[in-house]
Order: sequence, then C-alpha cells, then structure tokens
Amino acid sequence: MAVACLLQSCLIGNDMSYPRIRANITSFEVENQESVTIDGNSRTVTIELDEHADISAVTVVSSSMTEGAACEDFPVAGTVLDLTYPKKFVLSIYQDYEWTVMANQTIERYVRCDNQVGEAYFNLKDKEVTLYVSDVQSLTDINITAMKLEPDGSNIVSTTGYEPESDTPGAEYVEKTRACTFPMKLNCVLERTFTVTDNGETTVWKMTVVQKKVDMSVTKANAWCYHVDVEAVYDGNGTPYMEYRQQGSEDWLRFDDVEVNGLDITASIPGGDTSSETADRLSAGTAYEIRVCTEDAQSSPVSFTTGTPDQLPNMGFDEWYQTDPNSTWYPYPLPESIDSVHIWYPDYGTVSSAGVTRIWDSANPGLNMIGSGNDATAPSEFVAVSGSGKMAARLESKKAFGTMFAAGNILTGQFLKATISGNIGADLLWGTSFSARPKSLKGYYCYSPVEITEAKSPYEDKKGEMDKLQILVLLTDWDRPFLVQTASQQFVDQFGDDIIARGTIESDADTGGEYVEFDCPLVYNDDTRIPKYAVVIACASLYGDYFTGGVGSVLYVDEFEFVYD
Repeated sequence: MAVACLLQSCLIGNDMSYPRIRANITSFEVENQESVTIDGNSRTVTIELDEHADISAVTVVSSSMTEGAACEDFPVAGTVLDLTYPKKFVLSIYQDYEWTVMANQTIERYVRCDNQVGEAYFNLKDKEVTLYVSDVQSLTDINITAMKLEPDGSNIVSTTGYEPESDTPGAEYVEKTRACTFPMKLNCVLERTFTVTDNGETTVWKMTVVQKKVDMSVTKANAWCYHVDVEAVYDGNGTPYMEYRQQGSEDWLRFDDVEVNGLDITASIPGGDTSSETADRLSAGTAYEIRVCTEDAQSSPVSFTTGTPDQLPNMGFDEWYQTDPNSTWYPYPLPESIDSVHIWYPDYGTVSSAGVTRIWDSANPGLNMIGSGNDATAPSEFVAVSGSGKMAARLESKKAFGTMFAAGNILTGQFLKATISGNIGADLLWGTSFSARPKSLKGYYCYSPVEITEAKSPYEDKKGEMDKLQILVLLTDWDRPFLVQTASQQFVDQFGDDIIARGTIESDADTGGEYVEFDCPLVYNDDTRIPKYAVVIACASLYGDYFTGGVGSVLYVDEFEFVYD
C-alpha cells in the first residue's frame, strides 16, 4: 500500500507540473524600420529605425507571440508606440515573461566647410556641434558648404550670431539673424546658433568653430604592384603636389595630378591604367619614398614597397599525372617527394595537407573510390593557346556510382574524402598560400551547358533551367585552408569579414565549341589587408556543391593568369 501511494503521488505530481513552454515574441515589424532583432535569451526586441521615423510615434505593422501566450497590452498591428524609451510587456503562458521593446535611430549629421579638419563633433545631449578648421583659416570668413543637423526632410531655416555691425575696423559686435542657404559665409569668431524645423517642431543647435594646426603629411601610401594610392593633408596654404623617388635616389619626381578636397589630398601614382605592360609604371617589388609639397614647403617622406606579380604554379593546366595508366588524373606534376603539413581542424582532427607541389585538386579521388575511369576532371589537348606541351582542363558534370551527381571542377586546395552512405558529400580544403594583390584573373574557357537534370535542396526549382559555369576567386586572411564539408553544408561565407577580395564569372551561354577570353575583376572589401590564401575554382555546374546541375555539361579552362596594376 505504501508503494502504491508513493507511485500515485508521483503520478499526481507529474500531472500538475507545467510544460516547458516559454512565452516569446516571435515577430515584430513597424513602419520605417530598417531591421529588427528578436533575442529570446535576453527577451528583447531591438528595432533600427530609419531617419524618416518619428521615434515618439512608431506604428506597428505586424506582430506575433508564442501560440497560447497572452498579454493584455500586446502591441498589435495599428498600435502606436512611443519608443523614445524602452517599453516593457509581460507575456504569460503558465508563468510570466517580461519582454522589452526598444528602438535605435541613427541620424546622419554633418557640417562641411572650406579648410575643414576632420569631421565635426556632435554633442547630441546638449545639441552642440564643434567644427574644426585649419589655423590658416580666418574665423571671420567661414564658408559653410553643407549642413545637416536633424533627420532627412528637416530644414535649417536661420542662424544667429554676433558679427561686426559694419566693415569698419573695430566695429562693435551685434547680434544678427540670417536665413540659411548653403553655401554661405559666416563670421564664426563667437558661438552661433542654427534653428532647425522638422515635422512642425523647432530645434536650436549651437556651433563653435575651432582652429587647429595641421601638419602637412602623407597619411596613407597603399602600394600595389605597379602604382601607389596616396592620401595626404596640408594646411590650405599654396597649391599641393606630390614628389616620389626610389629609395637611394637623389632625384625626386614631381606629380601634379592630385585631387584636393578641402585639406585632404588623394593621388594615384604614376596615374593611368598600370595593368598594361606598355604603361608608365612603378617597378614591382621596389622600395620608394613619397612626400606632399607646396611651392614653399614639403612634408617628411613616407616609405612604401610595391608588391610583386605572383602567379600560382600550373595556372596553364599543362602538368598532370596518373599513378598508373587509366587511374585517377591529378592536376599537378608528379611530385618527387611531398612534405606533409599537419593542420588541425575543430570537430575534424588533424589533416595531412600535401606540400607546395600540390596546388590544384579535383573531386576525382572521390569519384574513383570504387573503381577507376570516373574522372570528372582530366587533361585535354583542346587548348586555347597552342604550343609544345600545352594542355587544358576538361571538366564534365556526371553521375557517380549511378546515383550521385558530381560537378566537374578544379580548385586550389585538396580533396580529402567522400561519403557515399548516409549524408552523401565530400570534405575538401579550399585555398593555397598566397600574399599578392592582383587586379583580376584572366584566362580562357569553352562551355557546353545542358539543362539541369539533377536538383537538390535548396535548388529544387532550378530543374529544367540551363546549367551555369562558375569561375571563382577569393583572397582571404584565413590562418589555414578552409574545411568544406558538403554533406553538412559547411561552406565558405563568400561575403564574410575574412574575405579580402572576391571575383566571379557565372554564365549559361554556350560558346559554340570555341574558347572565349575572360577577365574577372576582383572587388576588394578591404584594400589595406594582405591576403594569406587564394581560392581559385572552375566548375561546370554552378550549384554542384548542392548536387544540382546538368549531367553532360562540359567546361574547358586554360591559361589562367593573375593581372596586376
């Protein structure tokens, strides 16, 4: 009986326990919102408003919460919220959960004037702005070219300040108010106020102008292979120009084609398109000095060294080998010896990566796991540029093992393994060591696409469309090659912070059995960082990583080369 009572009490206790369901805000949208972040851990909704929004009267467009949850004052569509300060709401489902809804609004504010030094400083709490100008700029004659103090659509209607009563030397200062139309010249010896109207409300800002000494100097020398991009400042006196020379030379070369914006100077030296071999160029891999000058002064010189026009081995795809006749093709020369580099990857372990002779690889080792003759990538004598020993890479999308779609590809990196049971896929290392900064990748391709016959998530809707080729270049600052695992869809974020530059060509055009020349420009997200790795990939089916493409699409690639400027 005691045991029975104990069991009964346990059952009763279990029946009375609450389900583990939390009351969450699941969606939230308001008018004039740029973005919204819903954080279930901190139970916050953070809204980013655009400049047009009235943060004190924000209209809810839509909202939702966990099914079954209740909230007496939950802001449904049409509710107007004052989000000047955060608002709190209590959602209930078995127990109470307090949520906070808050808004941020970033308003672009600026003051622009002649001989300005840096950006103006804004004290938002006290509605004060400090404008800095060169010490050679008179405070009695400040030419303000543009001003924005409140959100888009607001108007700066007038300015008030103390100015001389007349042009007579020693004239008494009196308070004057003027209508604002920019550009306009103002006496800013003393503090001025600016009256701004926005949606029927009036705001008054105070402005102080401060003189600041400017030392003429080169602030940035971003050296490429054959040119340098320069930024400099000067105090506004005279006409600026640049001078440069090779280190060790006694003679300076003058460069007048500079762009002056206030006190800021920019130039690209020696100018023009330096990617052409016949252009006027700086020498690659060479140390230089540069300085900014006027007719009466010059800055201290700044040193820089130009880059080198590096290429990867076997970019012409002329060197291949097989361990035995009719065995797997490898897109690199037969190594006499390969020194393994051991690299550890989280959740994977230690990978033995081949040494410097193994720059390129393909999916061939995986396709030939069970038998030979399944190569999707192979050498071809159908070349774009003829000559002794010339070969090209032929990439064909096909089915492997009768069921698995495999896109013909070639890439810088290493194929590690294939999985043909469970989640079908492959593990690969993307990237090879590389530290140069090219302008583009040029080369040749010939493409014969077919309709997409195999389609997997998330590209099921692509079936029946024409297949596309892809040629992709990434320059990265990875500390090691990137481990791609297609089975778990672990891929490179091609727009992540670790991508320094990216270039791609995607096309479904049939080239009619002929090679076409291409030039793939690289777009630099940050042109100051030096790459550590380069990824170069050619693929006969753009969505091949997702087992989507056309069986029979064939891509030839040949004579790849980085272009430098």
